[in-house]
Amino acid sequence: MFELSRGQFYKAIPLLNNGHPHPEVQSILENNNPGWVFSDRTDAPRTALVWSKGMKGHYLIGDETNEAFFSKLDEFVTTIIAPRMRELGMNYFEVSGNHNKWNLKSLFASRELQQPWDQIVYESKGFEAHIMNNSGNFRAVNLRSQEWKMHEYENKKFVYDHINQFWETEEDFFEKGYGYAAIENSEVIGVCYSSFVTKEKHAVGIETLPQRHQRGVGTNLASLVVNDIVQNGYTCYWDCSLSNEASNKLVRRLGFKQIHQYHCLGFSL
Repeated sequence: MFELSRGQFYKAIPLLNNGHPHPEVQSILENNNPGWVFSDRTDAPRTALVWSKGMKGHYLIGDETNEAFFSKLDEFVTTIIAPRMRELGMNYFEVSGNHNKWNLKSLFASRELQQPWDQIVYESKGFEAHIMNNSGNFRAVNLRSQEWKMHEYENKKFVYDHINQFWETEEDFFEKGYGYAAIENSEVIGVCYSSFVTKEKHAVGIETLPQRHQRGVGTNLASLVVNDIVQNGYTCYWDCSLSNEASNKLVRRLGFKQIHQYHCLGFSL
């Protein structure tokens, strides 16, 4: 198995054909978001394992029958991937595939697997922002605005921690992504932003401080971000776990349609 350089990532893009083209993966192969790519060969990959820094998880893409690749996969995880993940403070391996032919349990049969879970994928190609009247005093500030860049809001680190998790640099985000922060008095209480970007789609990330839930913060921020994404000609993509009732309710409230459901599993390293 070989690790592709960033200049070689594009060679793995055809492996997304005949499966679900996760923006979490495609954005890496297009060099928009950070990650690692491991493949059976560097010239014309047949199968690849892609690690997403933003998701802190792995995706299998390509030919699920490539025995030469899979016979070495488990050992490769132990000897190469696990040490690198531990250096980044991670000790859990999470993986999914880009189509339902992947037999993830058999690939990692020697591991003590956690209970698998499902992810739900939604998309919106057309959208008109509907800003709700909020019950608090918060307001939304565009992360591309001079107000955001110049004003010293409290808890500004909350936003930059999200940006730095999903993006190589803050400059990359401000050049390619969209986002808003919710401000109450002078404190940041929530954020919504482009987490992954491809030529055609923007995936959405969102978080509100726990003590500010149930106040319409997430709905207001998401409405603004989705509007910016769609108005600029992109499809908006939303991926959340089946068990995340709040996220599923919010995205359906915004008019998104479910397009896909896929399985994930994980194990401790």
